[in-house]
Amino acid sequence: MYGFFNSSEIDEEYYNSTHTSAPSPILALIFTIVSGIGVIGNASLLVYIIVQKLYHNFISSHFIAHLCFTNLIALLVLVPVIIHNVFTGVNLLQGSNMLCRIQVSITVTVWTVMAMMNLCIAGVHLLTFARIHYEQLFGLSPTKLCVLSWIISWLLSLPSLTNGHVAIYGPAVRSCVFSHSDSGLKFLTYTLIFGVFIPALFSSFAYFRILQILFHSPIVFQSLGLYKSRFLVYFFLLGPLYSLPFYVLTAFDPTDPIRLSQETLWTIGCTMFAFVPCIVAPLLYGASIFIIKEEDMALTARTHKAPPGAYHHVAQQHNMQAQLI
Repeated sequence: MYGFFNSSEIDEEYYNSTHTSAPSPILALIFTIVSGIGVIGNASLLVYIIVQKLYHNFISSHFIAHLCFTNLIALLVLVPVIIHNVFTGVNLLQGSNMLCRIQVSITVTVWTVMAMMNLCIAGVHLLTFARIHYEQLFGLSPTKLCVLSWIISWLLSLPSLTNGHVAIYGPAVRSCVFSHSDSGLKFLTYTLIFGVFIPALFSSFAYFRILQILFHSPIVFQSLGLYKSRFLVYFFLLGPLYSLPFYVLTAFDPTDPIRLSQETLWTIGCTMFAFVPCIVAPLLYGASIFIIKEEDMALTARTHKAPPGAYHHVAQQHNMQAQLI
């Protein structure tokens, strides 16, 4: 029997696997400093949105605030374990297969929520430039979408908790990863399809559509102060690529020298690189709040179904912009 309580065979296999690597104190220190910057950035943007009550005026601020909250979970729960493993060279969770599986579950859940929040933000940005009502694309309130993203992500990560063959410690990446068993490879495939590829596909489509709209009428958007937002779009398109090296490493056969490597340092870089979105998100999405502003206000007013007088001026400006485009 295996599930939440592992069989002795699974436990023994986990205990007998490699849990040691070459310690890298310098890389651990760098990762700690960079992660600290990410914590400060996400916490600052989250507090700013709440204190300024931007969620009353901008739809995207709901998803950006939730993304900051999710990033903080990743930086404060997942990253410290990896930093310990990099610094000491010893797996912090080597004494418990269940804790290793919980780490994988949290990783899949958090990364999937991030991908869904990025998708929601991309959708709002597309609405901004395509002049579409929020309800026409989403149909649910931002709060319900945020809750739904956690439910879907947790269900996607559930096999790591119910199947003892799914997770194993990877000495090369200094973290618990997907095993190379049939169950582990199936779990990796489902995670890539539903947690990475599908959200990335729709997000990329939204941002390519935004670029198409921007380049179609550059003079008009320059006069509106929105043309410079194309630089943000370029960075948003890079989002799904950060975790790609980490997933590629976990897909290697467990007997592959790279996956078994205890000395190679570039594999640690792949793990750190996967958390780059948590660190740069406050800068990029914080800038988007101020650059993509007037249109977002009009969309929010429509979503909240305020009286005509409450957003008459914004809506009038919005219609004038639509006529120009």
